[in-house]
Amino acid sequence: MEFGKSLLRALPCVAALAGLTGCGVSPGDTWIYRVSFGETDSSSGCWHPATEPPENLANDSSSLRGTGTWIIYASIEDKIYLDTGAVTLEGAESDEGFTFSGKVVDVEYSEDPSGAETKRTTTITSTVNVITDGNAISGEGIEKRSFACSGSACGDKVPSCTRTSPFVGTYIEDVELKYDIGDGSGAPPSP
Repeated sequence: MEFGKSLLRALPCVAALAGLTGCGVSPGDTWIYRVSFGETDSSSGCWHPATEPPENLANDSSSLRGTGTWIIYASIEDKIYLDTGAVTLEGAESDEGFTFSGKVVDVEYSEDPSGAETKRTTTITSTVNVITDGNAISGEGIEKRSFACSGSACGDKVPSCTRTSPFVGTYIEDVELKYDIGDGSGAPPSP
């Protein structure tokens, strides 16, 4: 597949998203998708200390879908990225399309009155599995929060929480991204 600067020349490769190298991806190549999100499913650990959602949420539903524009682009060293508008994840080819992921690790230390230290670690892993089918994409975004603690003030173990959001989308043809960079000439800034 080719993330073409001129997207029209890339159309023959749309059906072969998983075969990036076959169409000559080069740094700066870009594809743009319009994406719609379904309802998020949450694991039982997301309601800790309970195992189910509160009564006021348990029976809620909505057929309204969230929406966004995603940009998939190639950069140097054969790296592929997904820009969701909120974050950018690095990715790789998968059997059905792409898998993008990223991780945040937050470590906090505290001390009890006796001077004993407690270390709490929260790890948030975000994964987006993109399945390609011609100009269409589908898949799911998965956010997993896991918790670890060592020390005297840990208390009960907190279970991990996994939230899964399905999505569908379509490739947007004949779109070009233009950004003013540096001095306004469009040229990258000098080092």
